[in-house]
Amino acid sequence: MNPGSLEREGGSGDRRTIGPPGPAQQIWILVLLGAICIGLEIGVHLFLRTAIGYTHIFYVLLVLAAIWYYQKALIVAAALVAATFLTSIIVGDFSWATLLRAAMFLVVTWIVARISEERDRAKEEIILQKKAIEEKHSALVGYLAEVALRMKNPVNLMRDNMAAIRLQLESEKPDLEAVKMELSVQITHADQIIANFRELNQAIVEERDEIPLAYRDFLTR
Repeated sequence: MNPGSLEREGGSGDRRTIGPPGPAQQIWILVLLGAICIGLEIGVHLFLRTAIGYTHIFYVLLVLAAIWYYQKALIVAAALVAATFLTSIIVGDFSWATLLRAAMFLVVTWIVARISEERDRAKEEIILQKKAIEEKHSALVGYLAEVALRMKNPVNLMRDNMAAIRLQLESEKPDLEAVKMELSVQITHADQIIANFRELNQAIVEERDEIPLAYRDFLTR
């Protein structure tokens, strides 16, 4: 066998799905990005006396913060705005461009935060709706299983009795009076089964509110 193929197969078998970062990792990522942004603001703007180009990196921090922490990310945006104002005042290049840049920090952060919040809220609603549907389906299946178990034995017994009556009728001299009496007994059993079935329906419907309304109306008729 080709060793290269083994290596490829082994490599494909060891693949792992990388999930989203956890809360602790998110904080460390934001702290690292925040330190980079502040370093750029001090190093480039304060010492190199230019405010062009490097501020685009700020949006990486702001977007990630807005996705993970929603409106709380505005605190991060406000901190970057304060740092930008401070260095601009020290350097002496505070202008309408500085205000526009600060406004963009806040607006972009707010928009991303709103979109992320609405997206996650819609996702949670879908999960809750799916869970509710599954619970209703499970309740209906459980109801049907319970009915089947409670009705199986009486119906089987009634079937055996009807088979015995048939054998009596197929005999040379059937006792018609006895057959009539047996049939009357089976009719009584059938009425009792129907009554038990209705009582079971009513009890289960009253106990389980998660059963859909259409099924509840049908079962209690």
